[in-house]
Amino acid sequence: MGAIGELFDRKAILGISALVLGLVVGVFYAWVISPIRWIDGTPEQLRDDLRQDYMRMTVDSYSINNDENLAITRYQHLGEFAAETLTKTADNPASISPEALQNFRAAVENFAPDIPDQSSSDQLPSTSSGSSLFSTLLGIIPWIFGIVAFFGAIGFGVYLLRRRGADETGSYPEESFSENLSHEPSELDMRLGQSLGASDEPIANFRTIYSLGDDLYDDSFSIEGPNGEFMGECGVGIGDIIGVGEPKKVSAFEVWLFDKNDIQTVTNVLMSSYTYNDEATRVRISAKGEPILAENGGVIELRTESLRLEARIVDLTFGEGALPSGSFFERIAIELKAWHSGY
Repeated sequence: MGAIGELFDRKAILGISALVLGLVVGVFYAWVISPIRWIDGTPEQLRDDLRQDYMRMTVDSYSINNDENLAITRYQHLGEFAAETLTKTADNPASISPEALQNFRAAVENFAPDIPDQSSSDQLPSTSSGSSLFSTLLGIIPWIFGIVAFFGAIGFGVYLLRRRGADETGSYPEESFSENLSHEPSELDMRLGQSLGASDEPIANFRTIYSLGDDLYDDSFSIEGPNGEFMGECGVGIGDIIGVGEPKKVSAFEVWLFDKNDIQTVTNVLMSSYTYNDEATRVRISAKGEPILAENGGVIELRTESLRLEARIVDLTFGEGALPSGSFFERIAIELKAWHSGY
């Protein structure tokens, strides 16, 4: 489950990063490298103050040429803002005389029903609905970009925090793990070496790491012979917990070995020092398998009809808190090696 969770985290962060990066590059290209160029826009799309300037120019032009049709056509270019703009212009005429405004208003009111077809050479395309929708979409693009970038930043921050927490509670650098594997052999190791033969290589070698917070911890591995033949499975999973609340406080692990040629699964239970020394708890958990005290550097052995499994604890840390000392695991790293039992 830990590997699946890590893979899921990697896929999620890659997806979020790609989305945010794509938006950043897209917005930068659209606004900086190749910005939008407005062509054949209508006066209706102008700001309010610029629409008033346009109206003043229209009134001034009409006062000179007296072309009513042209004046009405230009008035129509303001669309739904035409009447409002004319009123605001009358309130703030600037250099336009009241007489010119009055004449223009009379022309618009008298001849508006006879507005000519918009095939006139001075007529601009009416794009009020389309332009309004485009303007609305253009206005919300920065908001969409900001929201996506905000949640992308949150997701990236959560990922970094989880990664940092994993590094502090259960992530093992390769060099430190290798150092643990290179410890001096114990008396039990020497006995095992004599029984196996120093030149015998295991047919399978795995390692598994648990850290506090991995409540679904349950690692399993397939054991295959040199020719790829399936021979069995082995693994480590949560055996028992102590206390309440989240995350779960694991007080025992089940180390198991399955042999396809055997009729049962052999299990040992690795117990914390507190659990192992508490007789009632040890008896209760012993129903799952032979109880073993978890010690740093300790080695346990499981045998079936055709397989032998060696589980070595290469790193061990107990958690601290309100629960008794040595009652639950903060982290544990176990190396699993399997041989043919005939070796």
